[in-house]
Amino acid sequence: MSTKTLFALTQADIPEQWYNLLADFPEPLPPPLHPGTRQPIPPEALMAIFPEVLVKQEMCLDRWVPVPEEVRDIYALWRPTPLLRAVRFEKALQTPAHIYYKYEGSSPAGSHKPNTAVPPGLL
Repeated sequence: MSTKTLFALTQADIPEQWYNLLADFPEPLPPPLHPGTRQPIPPEALMAIFPEVLVKQEMCLDRWVPVPEEVRDIYALWRPTPLLRAVRFEKALQTPAHIYYKYEGSSPAGSHKPNTAVPPGLL
């Protein structure tokens, strides 16, 4: 019997929260620096050149961030994408670990890009 490699997820599997790695860093990342002065740039100054939602996202330290319903509704147009197990890659690496990856070719752009572009556009 062959190993199962395709896992079809349902719309119920679309995450309701994003996980923020920054919450688990042993030390906070250094602040962004002004290219001319090389001094830290406060969030207010960043909002002069970036949308507020992106600055808030960049500065957020919450471990779990709720995915807004509007974003989940848009994601449901092409997500969830299939989850695949890389069995031949596991064998090539001679690892006992199971390695999985997402196939993003079914999204409108054929890649992961809309997944990160949609939230700032809606918020």
